[in-house]
Amino acid sequence: MYPTDVRRPSGLRLLASGFLAALLLAALAGAANAGGTQLGSAAVPCPVTATELSGIVGKTLQRVNLSDPARDPAAQCAFSLVSKVSSNRFVSPQVFLTVGPGGVGDLRSLYQYYVQSRSKLATRPRVTARPDLGAGAFTLTAATTPVTTAFFLVGKNVVGTLAVDLAGAAAGKRDQATAEKILALVYGRLH
Repeated sequence: MYPTDVRRPSGLRLLASGFLAALLLAALAGAANAGGTQLGSAAVPCPVTATELSGIVGKTLQRVNLSDPARDPAAQCAFSLVSKVSSNRFVSPQVFLTVGPGGVGDLRSLYQYYVQSRSKLATRPRVTARPDLGAGAFTLTAATTPVTTAFFLVGKNVVGTLAVDLAGAAAGKRDQATAEKILALVYGRLH
């Protein structure tokens, strides 16, 4: 999808990071409205390993803790390349799964929000209903960066949010097919 010799400006990376942060905040807000407990992946065991994801994205990933790099990464289902700078800043590719309380109604509300707001969001994501992922499931795919986020049910009262940022993936792996492989792997193991 992207030529191998083209370098993306850092501004697009910021937009992608902002998009991921906005998605996470929206998921947090939706979960807070649904039940008010803190999101995390502790309620659902992480269904994938760093080795599996590394093979799919073409770069070596490791498990990380997004909230605090100094904490135990096993507490979250999050994977990233870690930059060599002393700040332990996470860089893409990134894959993370968060879960929180919620149901089909929450997914439908989030879907409607993104359909109505997509033109106002920086990355102008494509909102796609995904009945193959269960009732109310959908994906957001950024138009300007290789970032995809899926929202789906994990059980009856848990909403899963899987964010896949492939901006730093191997050149031939930055397409939607790679994101779909990761989504299929995670979803398949959770169901």
